[in-house]
Formats: sequence, structure tokens, C-alpha cells
Amino acid sequence: MAIIASFSTVIGFVGIFIKMGREKGASEAYQKEMRRDIDNNAKDINNLGAKVNNMEVENTRLITTLSNDLTWIKASLTKIDDKLSKKKGE
Repeated sequence: MAIIASFSTVIGFVGIFIKMGREKGASEAYQKEMRRDIDNNAKDINNLGAKVNNMEVENTRLITTLSNDLTWIKASLTKIDDKLSKKKGE
């Protein structure tokens, strides 16, 4: 009887160690997958940051161009207004 109890105990411990090993393996696999996802997300965030910086530069260039165009249009309208005022005055 003692042999059967000892054998059952050994089998129980072996079963527990096997179960713990499987859980540890599954946990490590999950951690590796999470690490891979985190690394991919970090790359995506860096890429988005670069895109935002490029967009800011492009927007600044566009705003400068529009400002110059508006200044030219304003100057042209002022000249036209001056010419019209001179013609009315004659």
C-alpha cells in the first residue's frame, strides 16, 4: 500500500511539473508574441512621427506660398484701385 501511495505521489508531482512547464512555455510564447507586437507598434509610431514631421514641413511651405500669392493679389488689387481712383478723378 505504501508503494502505491508513494508511486501516486511521484506521479502527482510529475504531473504538476509537466503542467507548470506547459504553462510556462505558453506564457513565454505569449510574451514573445507581445514583444513582437510592441516592437511593430513602436516602428509604426516612429513612422507616423516622421510622416507628421513631413506634413508639417509641407504645410509650412504651402502656407508660405499662399501667403506670397495673397500678398501679390493684394498688391495687384491696390494698383487696380489706384488706377480706377485716378480715372474717376480726371
